[in-house]
Amino acid sequence: MKTTRETVLITGATSGIGNDFAHIFAERGYDLFLASRNREKMGSIKKKLENLYGINVRTMSIDLAKPSSARRAYEESISQKIDVQVLVNNAGFGIHGEHTDLDMHKVEEMIQLNVTTLTELCSLFGHEMKKKRRGYILNVASTAAYQPAPYIAVYGGTKSYVLNFSEALAKELEDYNVAVTCLSPGPTDTNFFEIVGVEGIAEKKTGIWAKSNRMESRKVAEIGVDALFSKKLSIIAGGWNSLLAFSCRLAPRRTAASISKKVMKQATGD
Repeated sequence: MKTTRETVLITGATSGIGNDFAHIFAERGYDLFLASRNREKMGSIKKKLENLYGINVRTMSIDLAKPSSARRAYEESISQKIDVQVLVNNAGFGIHGEHTDLDMHKVEEMIQLNVTTLTELCSLFGHEMKKKRRGYILNVASTAAYQPAPYIAVYGGTKSYVLNFSEALAKELEDYNVAVTCLSPGPTDTNFFEIVGVEGIAEKKTGIWAKSNRMESRKVAEIGVDALFSKKLSIIAGGWNSLLAFSCRLAPRRTAASISKKVMKQATGD
């Protein structure tokens, strides 16, 4: 337990890994600033965590998939005099299907949330951390970042961006005592598979997305937080996921893309 309170800003904290991040930081004595669309869920989480851990939880109902949302979150922290020492960019979503058949409005929202908002939050809060010469940023990517990902092509592309951007930003900020870590989960037992739009995915018994292959979200979150405070550049959650991701890096790009296509077809039953 920390003796002096610091504040963590967590995006997408109402479910899955983000909710586990909130619990982990609360257990460690941090105050929380939660930014998410679901006002009702945030209210429930706020009450629960404050009662359990005696911390202060502030919330902001905001759709981070909309332009200028990062600036609004930053300005809210200023107006409420919230000094953010830790930024956790967890919010994100994916869409499954052939790219040419996807709703471009949803694709634009995915890019806005997964890439643009994350980048702007890193800039705004990272600038403050740089001036103070202290701080931590944890960005959540995915093992989809490590190879072409047919049928989730844009999602995989956004996560490749997050991985490369985070590692580069880490090297820019390390001289200012600001740590940036990228966490890449593999298949995780969250509502991601409901959002991604694969029919019957919850009942899948085979393939990489089978329920039996999914890590517990709490374990993934713990791996990310531990890596952040160890100032690791990036980490893949789970030994098997690490092996798969790095084996793809050893194969020629064409081969990796072909294997990924086959694996994704098996995973979704297409």
